Amino acid sequence: MARQGMDIGTSVGLQATALGAGLGAIIYTGHAQAMERVRQDREAREQAAYDAAVSAAFGNAEALGRIARQAVRDLAAANAEIAKLRAALAQRQAYIHRQRQRVAA
Repeated sequence: MARQGMDIGTSVGLQATALGAGLGAIIYTGHAQAMERVRQDREAREQAAYDAAVSAAFGNAEALGRIARQAVRDLAAANAEIAKLRAALAQRQAYIHRQRQRVAA
């Protein structure tokens, strides 16, 4: 008499193998998804740090722009003062020169 199907040991072995393969696939998929989430979180942190650095740089650029504009105004005022002092010095030097010519004559 021929036996139909497989014996119980083979059946249990195949079921255990299938169960192991299924669990392996689930674990692999879970690990892959977790690693993808880790990568996304890392990219999000890097992007947030980059955005913060860009924002700080723009803030610094605006502050430096204000400082530069004030420096240009201060330089213009200093140049105007220098021009007035040079004119006064030229007048004084001309006066001294006239006085010396008077004394010498």
